[in-house]
Amino acid sequence: MGAFHAYDIRGVYNKDFDKYDAYKIGYHLVELLQTDRILVGRDVRTSSPEIFEYLCNGINDAGADVYDIGLATTPMVYYSTARYDFKASVQITASHNAKEYNGMKISRANALPVGYDTGLKEIEEKIRSGAPTPCRQQRGKVIPFDARDEYIAFLKQYVGDYSQLKIGIDCSNGMAALLVKQLLGNHPIYIYDELDGTFPNHEANPLIAKNIVDLQNLVKKGACDLGIIFDGDADRVMFVDENARFISPDLMIALLGHYFLEEKGQKGLVLQDIRTSKAVGEYLKPLGGQMHTWRVGRAFAAMKLREIDGIYGGELAG
Repeated sequence: MGAFHAYDIRGVYNKDFDKYDAYKIGYHLVELLQTDRILVGRDVRTSSPEIFEYLCNGINDAGADVYDIGLATTPMVYYSTARYDFKASVQITASHNAKEYNGMKISRANALPVGYDTGLKEIEEKIRSGAPTPCRQQRGKVIPFDARDEYIAFLKQYVGDYSQLKIGIDCSNGMAALLVKQLLGNHPIYIYDELDGTFPNHEANPLIAKNIVDLQNLVKKGACDLGIIFDGDADRVMFVDENARFISPDLMIALLGHYFLEEKGQKGLVLQDIRTSKAVGEYLKPLGGQMHTWRVGRAFAAMKLREIDGIYGGELAG
């Protein structure tokens, strides 16, 4: 299988993995994490419903219940995993990849990622070896689980007064469209804010320059103060300024660090990846921030941030 990577499962669906692999992943995940309840969410990709069906069948046959959070952003699944003490969760998504891709982001307790060295390799080896998947006598079930309103209420704690700003937002036809209007209201100008897993307007990858052109045009024509663009599962966000110029992720790490250190009054360790400009640390140090540099990748960053008890972490990937 070519879908197992350092910190997720991802590939072209029906080429790198298929529905039968999804079943086996679900089954062996129960064995791996020794849990009887797994939270499962999914993005809007056209292959997500089929993957969800077979993944859940595998989980249920292994004797565990699926708590179905439905269509969700990846951060919403992470939040709910930790908030409701799930020992395991799966978000079905290929994040910012093209429409023919799909995959899974798997987390354990406290929403810490399951990477290749912390479980994915073991699942892959079981699938390769044809490990048996007998249906347990007490089969699990699928239970609807709604956390959307609570999650939005949590996010609203961080929404300040932006009524004086004119903001343009590109949802990329991805999962941000599920909740951004409920979070920010009708004041911003939205484009591509309908959920569509074929991503008809542009790929849901804001790191590729051509994918932010429509947002840049919106900012120019609408005389916006700021432009915001999300990726497919809304775990990545990028910005353009009032002149439609792309804002470097380094600057956003510094800006968000300023928010936590200065406005929230927190002092302590700030995590950055090894590619981050030294200027970020130079800016945040006088505010009480101590920079801790770590390897690239959300899976590695999340575990390190918890290990060092950091107040905030940022990556150049958004």
